[in-house]
Amino acid sequence: MTLNLDLASAKAKVARASELLDVLERDLPIHLSQNGPYAVRFSLDQHTGWCEVWLVPSNRGDYRFSLLFGDFIHNLRCALDYIVTALVIASGAQLTTKHQFPIYRQEAIYTNDVGPFGSPNPKGPLGNVTHGVGLIESWQPYKLQQQGADPRDDPLWHVHRFANADKHREIAVFLPVPVGAIDVAYNGIKVEDDPVLTFPPNWSPDQEYVIHRMRFDPPDAYNLRATGKLTISAGFSTAPFGAEPFHAVAINKIRATCDHVAMLVNLFETI
Repeated sequence: MTLNLDLASAKAKVARASELLDVLERDLPIHLSQNGPYAVRFSLDQHTGWCEVWLVPSNRGDYRFSLLFGDFIHNLRCALDYIVTALVIASGAQLTTKHQFPIYRQEAIYTNDVGPFGSPNPKGPLGNVTHGVGLIESWQPYKLQQQGADPRDDPLWHVHRFANADKHREIAVFLPVPVGAIDVAYNGIKVEDDPVLTFPPNWSPDQEYVIHRMRFDPPDAYNLRATGKLTISAGFSTAPFGAEPFHAVAINKIRATCDHVAMLVNLFETI
């Protein structure tokens, strides 16, 4: 005998999330091809001959894609919470503001907050829920750690981190990550090359960074210019908060997050 959970509202939220993602996947590549997120600036020291090549962000304050992504995440978070709402009703319990779909990357904290297996904490996110508790626990991000993987790569952890940040602190940062090197053309005699191959740990798409250094002898050069097209790997990020480090997800991983939540909604509909 199944519970016949009414998850129509959860499915509607997943469908809306998918619609927002369709827009994101359609418009983002067009935007990147037509409006490069970075420009290049050259700084030449006429005394030493050293020239620094700077990567300069050109889209500061453009929140369109961040807002689309935030709305996408919000709908997925709602879909998960609606599962718990249906389980509360099926359990004959009183729905409270504390009820929500728990998402944890550490088993000990899950047990402390939600309660041990089969005995949910009455004041926790599954308080007095008698159905589906084991299924919820089986899909927790910390299960990845038991398989030797990082729980932060779990689709539910993406939903958790970005939903909490967007709700309480900040809009997700649209993260166009430069990949590879920029080719530099010039007129002059280059005698030394010092490419910068990595970005610093606190890299931000809103700051300028040196991506290449070269020295000319004699210390003059002209007609400096970037050639070719900078490859961009797009995604979204949120800043460190408390014990949680910087978190990011690539655009090509976002569809899997939506599919994962849709799968869970369908799974709970069958119990």
